Amino acid sequence: MHPSIWLAAVAGLVQGVVEWLPVSSKTIITLIFAAGGVSFTNAYVLGLLANFGSFFAALWYFRREIGLALRGLAHPFANSDDAVVLRYLFFATLATGVIGLPIYVAVRHVFGTTSATVAMLLIGLLLVVTSLISRRREQLAAKQPEASSVAAPGIVTTLIVGACQGLAALPGISRSAVTVTPLLLRGHSAKDALRLSFLLDVVALLGAAAVPLALAHGKLAALGHGNLEPTLVMIVVAAVVSFFTIDAILRAAQRLRSSVLTLAIGILTILAAIVVH
Repeated sequence: MHPSIWLAAVAGLVQGVVEWLPVSSKTIITLIFAAGGVSFTNAYVLGLLANFGSFFAALWYFRREIGLALRGLAHPFANSDDAVVLRYLFFATLATGVIGLPIYVAVRHVFGTTSATVAMLLIGLLLVVTSLISRRREQLAAKQPEASSVAAPGIVTTLIVGACQGLAALPGISRSAVTVTPLLLRGHSAKDALRLSFLLDVVALLGAAAVPLALAHGKLAALGHGNLEPTLVMIVVAAVVSFFTIDAILRAAQRLRSSVLTLAIGILTILAAIVVH
């Protein structure tokens, strides 16, 4: 079944808001499309494609930092700020790909061979895990001082953050939650951890959205079996909403208690799977 224009618009609206919270946006988008009659496999792919919208907004928001990283290409091994940002984005993204791509392929296989009930149970359980991670992140953020004790992420921290981001390919796992937490544990202030996490999200959003197309899967299947209009509507709405909300979310993110919301969604998803079964 093809997603309707209205369903795609709702998905874009949700993507534009929850992408910037420590809640798994792709999981919520997947559940929205699944509730609208789309198969879990295609709903999961659409949940990844929705990242294109947030990517364009994030690219504009962090245009100065991205420009700084591009200048670092001239001397990638120097100790200058631009080179440090470049290495952070490069090595974190590399670690993300090593961990995240096999997970993406496995998730598609699982969703393609299991029932909707099993898929919903898996998503619900992973959302519960995310809520626990988010809660730990909230506790750490409350204890961290405003000034960071670590000026910039070193190679070890970068690889850890990148590997954790790869785990976010699992439906239910929040990219924000699993990247901010290790940064806090490694000594960064809450403000710096959020900035570094969202900066890395620019590359992650592009990668997550491009993977379904790059790995083909029939190409048209990745766009909802050739139904291009709903996909484009979702991306445009996500871009517009992200553009207007990203700054507000970044300012408030360290004070939000999204762990409770994530836990509630996870429990409701598990209960819905049991009821449907």
